[in-house]
Amino acid sequence: MLYNFFSGSVIHKLFVEKQQELEPTKRVVELKRLSDTRWASQYSTLWAIKRALPAISATLADVSDQSNAHRATEAKSLIGLIDGQFVLHVTMLESIFSLTKTLSDHLQATDLELASATDLVCSVVDTLNEKRNVETWNAIWECASDQCASVGIEMQRPQVRRKAQPRHLQEFVVNSQTGSRERLETSDDYRNHCFFPVIDRLVSELNRRFLSESCHILRGATALNPKHKTFMDKDCLLPMAKHYGVMEENLSAELHQAKRLIERKKQNGDIVNTTHDVLVLLRPYKDAFVDLYKLVCISMTLPVTSAACERSFSCLRRLKTYLRNRSGDARTSNLGVLVISSRRTKELDINAVIDRFAANHNNRRLVLL
Repeated sequence: MLYNFFSGSVIHKLFVEKQQELEPTKRVVELKRLSDTRWASQYSTLWAIKRALPAISATLADVSDQSNAHRATEAKSLIGLIDGQFVLHVTMLESIFSLTKTLSDHLQATDLELASATDLVCSVVDTLNEKRNVETWNAIWECASDQCASVGIEMQRPQVRRKAQPRHLQEFVVNSQTGSRERLETSDDYRNHCFFPVIDRLVSELNRRFLSESCHILRGATALNPKHKTFMDKDCLLPMAKHYGVMEENLSAELHQAKRLIERKKQNGDIVNTTHDVLVLLRPYKDAFVDLYKLVCISMTLPVTSAACERSFSCLRRLKTYLRNRSGDARTSNLGVLVISSRRTKELDINAVIDRFAANHNNRRLVLL
């Protein structure tokens, strides 16, 4: 609601002026659209609201006194929603999401190393467990109190709610609660019913998604990357091998021979820098390295995530413009391959492409220079 209200041109201009008036030495902050799928977007949204809260309150107060009845009514409704509970939740979630933002960004990196990702997950889980204490909550409560004081909001405003009886029980006498929520009034109530449960749920989800067994498998996949320091390390590969039914004796023998083969290929000038290069090197000898070839194929499949797909959709949005609306499916698909694989596209020899095109179209009246 805040983003939609402040995205209007008149309100946005006033919002920028208020920020420059209240904090002339700091950069202007833009409110972010809330996303349900991207964690980084949620953190950016919370940070922007926390950072620009004084300007938000001042802008809403000015708009509520304007002659435009529609904008004034909407501003008054937003002022009523921005209370101490709202500020406290924004401060609490911004503090928690700041700990997970680094992990979220690292998991979406194009050059992600699975071993470092698992180590970072363990570090984030330990940090969250350490933050689950009274001292951290007191710091969040004090920060929220200061935010409320800076904008003139009461931190603990009594909430008077009318107890509505359910419709199907209106003709009966009810002497017990009917599922109503517990009222949160004190700092201890918010700590026990909001802060601790959020951290516990977050830690539980991280532990569920990154089980210790899964982390061992990911470390094994990283040990098949020639650039990693644990390349072809038996101790790192063994948990992964046992999980996929590979015998330890067979793996030891194949690792010994594979190391010698890779060293000989490097001496002959072959490039072995990625796991894919290892796969290509072992493919002619897959009957000799049955188990190792199997693990390499698995390690090439495991790291696939949705981050590359999301980047592909972003490329297609820039590619499919109104100038290309009449392009056929085949041409659009080929252009999409060139745009999505831009790094490989830039490595192509333009002259070789032109020569091949000219050789395949001798009957065309084209002069290619």
